Amino acid sequence: MDLILLVGPQAVGKMTVGKALEKKIDAKLLFNHETLDIFARFLGYTKKTFELSDWMRKQLFKAFVENTKTNQTQGIIFTVLVGFDVAEDLEFLQEISDIFLKCDGKVYLVELEAALEERLDRNKTELRLQEKPSKRDLVFSENELRTSMEKHRLNSFEGEVEEKLEGVRYLRINNTKLSPEVVAEKIQEWITQEKR
Repeated sequence: MDLILLVGPQAVGKMTVGKALEKKIDAKLLFNHETLDIFARFLGYTKKTFELSDWMRKQLFKAFVENTKTNQTQGIIFTVLVGFDVAEDLEFLQEISDIFLKCDGKVYLVELEAALEERLDRNKTELRLQEKPSKRDLVFSENELRTSMEKHRLNSFEGEVEEKLEGVRYLRINNTKLSPEVVAEKIQEWITQEKR
């Protein structure tokens, strides 16, 4: 019973790596917009939308660890944007990690980083626009990508994750020039080593 967290800035490739990883391990992908967009469809991207989305995710994770005999998979791959300078974001990561850790599950956090120009290119990919309705306004989406970097620190400092997130196994990958399949293979190999 595993939780695999894929974190990193917008358009770094969390969802596409998650889809590739889903084909390699016994885990299913939940990408952040799947829960956000349910509520945003009715409420817009408001504070209440984010609260409801977080609540739904936590309920899923709790049900998952409580129903291991009927689960359809051994793990959940979850993608999420994290402000490492935002205490609430780190608290959320610890809270969802603890859901698994307290039930003898394992939590693997993979942080992706990529050059800005590469992320700007990825922001326009067909899959991203198909799966994430809020990204289809490219002017808005690109502006959000750029300004979020100015407002928040979207990649961690060296040693920060290990220091601040208890019980979480950690890997960082610069995927600027790597395909999602290569990154997924690296993650699969790392998880296999960590399980030994």
